[in-house]
Amino acid sequence: MKKLILILSALSLFLSAKAQNLFPNKLDNCITEQFCLDCGDEKAGVKANEFKALVDDLNNTIDFGNASGKILFQVLIDSVGNGCVLSHTDNSKSKITKSIIAQFNQFKGWAPAKEKGKTQGRVSINIMAEVKDHHLTCRIDRVDMQAFKNSFDRPKDPEIFNKNYTYKNQHLKDYTITTWNSKNSNLPNNFNDDIAIDNRNTIWLTVDEGLVQFDGKSFIRKEQDITDKGKYFSYNAIAADNKGIKWTVGQGDIYSYDDKKWTLYSKKALGFNGAYHIYNNTNSGELLFCTDEGLHILKDNKWSTINKDNTRELPINRVYFAQRDSKKRLWIGTFAGSAMIDTDGKVTSFNNGSTVLKGQCITSLDEDENGNMYFGLYEYNPKDKKEVNRNEGIAICNHAGEFKQLTTNNSGMPFNHVSKVLYDKNEKVLWIATDRAGLVRYDLKDGWENYHNQNSDMPTSYIVDMAFDKNGVLYLATRQGLVRVQRN
Repeated sequence: MKKLILILSALSLFLSAKAQNLFPNKLDNCITEQFCLDCGDEKAGVKANEFKALVDDLNNTIDFGNASGKILFQVLIDSVGNGCVLSHTDNSKSKITKSIIAQFNQFKGWAPAKEKGKTQGRVSINIMAEVKDHHLTCRIDRVDMQAFKNSFDRPKDPEIFNKNYTYKNQHLKDYTITTWNSKNSNLPNNFNDDIAIDNRNTIWLTVDEGLVQFDGKSFIRKEQDITDKGKYFSYNAIAADNKGIKWTVGQGDIYSYDDKKWTLYSKKALGFNGAYHIYNNTNSGELLFCTDEGLHILKDNKWSTINKDNTRELPINRVYFAQRDSKKRLWIGTFAGSAMIDTDGKVTSFNNGSTVLKGQCITSLDEDENGNMYFGLYEYNPKDKKEVNRNEGIAICNHAGEFKQLTTNNSGMPFNHVSKVLYDKNEKVLWIATDRAGLVRYDLKDGWENYHNQNSDMPTSYIVDMAFDKNGVLYLATRQGLVRVQRN
């Protein structure tokens, strides 16, 4: 008897607001940036009578033959009741599955989620479809969020895509790697995505549904206390400005904290909805907010904006990264390319040139004492969207303005997707964080080392963010807690 294959393997995705494709068979017909997994105080669902009619129609039109079994479909629902199938569990990709996907995508009877009475868009739910005795039944299968979170609380083993480089890790013995997690400390949970270190050398971390400060011994909860958090309240960016004020994003609003009280900057007041990242530029005293509505800059209590309306050369308003270099040039990475604005206001759009930044979104930038700059890259529109090890890696721009790109093909990079780059001025090496291959140490010549949970005390290969404290000690935000890499 032929059976539809159901695969409920361990989820290998991450617990953030971005691209949570739950099941192994992923579809490319949905826009998947920033959506929420089965959230809302009133859950997304279906209009019962219309959904029953859809299932009846499927039963009348599909020839099930001898098929039997269960399939899970992940459906993304917008604010007006349209649906789009993101992923499913049928490895056989049968005609039955294709028919169900087509009907789900055309169905207009999805019911959007609501939060405090307000309709929410871009929420995914799971539908269980079962074929038994030549008959199809479908029902909503709610996500057990605690079980979902627990499935991530385990070390992620490295995926090394570079098969031509031998990592000797000669300098690993020079470091002591220390981890604080939910088992050996009072860290609330291990999902650390953002890190900032303020002018008092205090470490700040976003954790799942929370915010903590770390004084070197213990973690203290520091969530905002001036607005209702509701059933789910996440923080997704953090930075400390020159005065030591902390800035973060909570549910699309901006909050600041001066170590005494919280201040809210609402979406309505600011004119933008949340931020992908917040960056402090120490030399200029600017805070840079990277948003879907352009780059918003706060300096001396005054706001300014760079977007397509006033800077036509900007590839798109969806800004992911921004930072100034030592020459005060502003580098911007968007989801449609990168640009640089010099001190005279001249804009260079790298999509129009022939450098290695063409077709790339800058995701990170650091600079050495000689003016050489190091960039993390994201290929936003690859030819093969299913390719994991894309044409990314790092880009290096020397003091003369000449670019080169280092990838798994021409260097010791173990994996091409980079979370962050940091130049260590004390050791004169480049630290590179990845989300599949762990931490990379590059001596800027030909020495590459790769530290992860299978060859060191690093607790995981999944590193999201990193920062230096005032003493030059490296701290990592990982999916297995806070990690310190300290030279002996």
